[in-house]
Parts: sequence; structure tokens; C-alpha cells
Amino acid sequence: MPLGRSVARCCSRSGAVRAGAHRRICALVLAALVLAPAGCAAPTGTGRPGTVETVVGTGKTGWIDGGYGGDAGDARSARLNAPRALAFSADGTLYIADTDNNRIRSVDPDSNTVNTVAGGGSKDWAGATSATDVALPEVTDLAVDSYGDTLYIAAMLENQVAAVDLTDGSIEILAGRDDGKATDMREREAKRLRGLWWPSGVAVGPDETLYIADSGNGRVIAVGPHRGRGTGHPHAEHIRVVAGNGAAAPDAGPWNGGTPPGGGFGELGRLAVGGDGSVYFVDATLGLRKIDGYDNTVSPAWNPDLPADPEALAVAAEGGTLYAADTARNRVLAYVPGRREPIVVAGTGTHGFSGDGGPARQAALDSPGGLAISPRGDLYIADTHNHRIRVVYDVAAAVGELTD
Repeated sequence: MPLGRSVARCCSRSGAVRAGAHRRICALVLAALVLAPAGCAAPTGTGRPGTVETVVGTGKTGWIDGGYGGDAGDARSARLNAPRALAFSADGTLYIADTDNNRIRSVDPDSNTVNTVAGGGSKDWAGATSATDVALPEVTDLAVDSYGDTLYIAAMLENQVAAVDLTDGSIEILAGRDDGKATDMREREAKRLRGLWWPSGVAVGPDETLYIADSGNGRVIAVGPHRGRGTGHPHAEHIRVVAGNGAAAPDAGPWNGGTPPGGGFGELGRLAVGGDGSVYFVDATLGLRKIDGYDNTVSPAWNPDLPADPEALAVAAEGGTLYAADTARNRVLAYVPGRREPIVVAGTGTHGFSGDGGPARQAALDSPGGLAISPRGDLYIADTHNHRIRVVYDVAAAVGELTD
């Protein structure tokens, strides 16, 4: 049974509960399914563990005859144009940054249909009310809350993070100046969330806290947690810096003992949050960093041998395996906690397109630029220059077979 239907059935049985409590119960069910151990989770896809398939896109770009192709139709018939960032809500809805089409598109987990949720219009998003009226800037990263109510969009070149209300289609700037100017994030701006400089990543934790990688300011900002729907914009007391203080990172290579001296970082990349609330990010100077989800201390995690500039990260909720897009080498790598050496999950190292229906390690990719793990435990890859979204089924089992 598709995940969305099983959740709907569960939620429909609580009709006697008051509406507010009903929504929270459904949200807890959704979150539990995302974080549940493999034995309790919804079944994985039909493919054998480690098998790769195309699930969205034909491989043809979407600007033929001025259109972008595929809305309200089957995902495999849709046309994408250099897709990058990916995100899942707990009900299995996939969100895709269809980058060169300047749109964000969703794939319904039950019907497998594609629709546009943001972009395609002509208005500046700082002044628009409808997300589909917006002329969407280049999207750096996506995140969605577990309720499936809010989609967060990071636009690094615009120095802004926007929020799309998925219940009514509205959009507004959540963080950053309305004019898009870069801002040094001093304490007063941090509390107002109005100053950003190159926000390179966004991610949502299990408790609904939103994390923003404020790369130019060398900081990671936390917003929330929000414990209920419809709570509106965060207040000042819900905004805090959890890592970094804007100081430059040390020059003497990786530092191996918690927070670096002075609390400084280099340029930050994408973010990923584990099932325990730990936040992972890559610092261009220091490598992989981990923010403890309980006390906000920063450590080098297990110091895995990451690619020089991973384009995307994802962390398994169960087990904490880290996945990284080695874009320049056309591969996706897995890092089991405690193990420095990578395991190749997908890609041969040569750019191209091949391998659907077979082992992902024997498939050719072309500049993978986005990763996300579905509630079923499958790894989704934005195969950017192949203009497709591809899936590696039951990736945890596949990694386990390769490490035995």
C-alpha cells in the first residue's frame, strides 16, 4: 500500500478527536513512519536492493516550444531541466528544484503525478502572494516540514530563504532582506532573521526546527522548533545561532576537538539532519562537521574522506549512514559511521546515462546534484545533466551487502 494511503487510513480512524489534536496525531504518525526502524517502516520499492531506475523525467529538457512539460501527468513522462535539490515530506511527496525551468515541482506518492508548486510567473517573490506567480530565482536547497505544510527554499545568490505554505499556495520571505542584499549577521539581525549572506542549505529536524547554513557569515542558524501547525512566522526567541560566530576558520587544516578555536568556519555547503536531530554540514576548510542535536556542540563526526566539494548530503534516519554526491566524478558515495573510506552506491565515475533496471554501481550518472531518502528507505538522486530523478532501492540493505 502506498505510504500516503496508509497514513490517511490511520488518521481517518481518529475522527472523534478535536481538529487540532487530530492534526497533531497525524503529524506524529507521519514522523514516526519516517524515523521508524526498517522492520516497522512502509515496504520499499519493487526493485531489488541497490537497483536503480528512473522515476521522474524523460531525459529531454523542458524548454521545447516554450513549455516545460508534464504537469498533472505521469512523472516518467515529465520533462525536467537540470534538476538539483530534492526533499521529501513524511507522506512520501517528493519536491524537486527544477532548476533551469525555474520551478519547484512535486510528485504525488499515490498517483505519481507531477505538479508545479512554485515558479512559472513573473513577480518578484518578495512581493508575490501566490507561489506560482513568482519568477523563481536559482534554488540552492529545499526542505519540507513533516506536516507537509511548509516548503523552505534557499536561494544563495539572492541571500534569502522563502517559505511556501503548501495548504494555500502562498509564499513569503522567511529570512534575508526583501531587496536580496547580503548582510553581516550581527546579533540583532540574528534575532530578527533579516540578515543572510549566501544561504547554502536548509534542513528540518525531527522536532520541526529549521536549520539554515548562512555560509557567508560562517554560521548555522536554528529557527524553532514549531510544535504546531499554523503558528506563523517565528518570533525572536525562536531564532538562535547554533554553530559559528562569523570568525574566519583556522588555516592549519582540520581541527579535531569539538568547536574550532574562535567558533569560526569556512564556506558552508548543504545541510542534512539525522534521525537523532544531529545536523551535518561540510565546511570547506574543516571538512564534515556535526552539531549535536541535544547540546549544540560541534565535532568533526568520524572525519570521513569526503569528496572535495560534495554537492548534496543526506543522512539515514536509522543507522546514520551519510550519503554524498560526488558531482565532479559522477558518483554517489555512502559513509558508514566510524568508517572513513567511502562505499560507491551509484555511478561508474564516467558521465553518461545507462543502467536502469540493474545495479546502481554499474549505472552511468551525469553530475548528480541532489539527494534525498524517501520514507520507504530508497535513495533518490537528481541526475542533473541527464534531466532525470533516479532511485536506488532499499539503499541501506545495498550498503549492508557491500560492507559484509
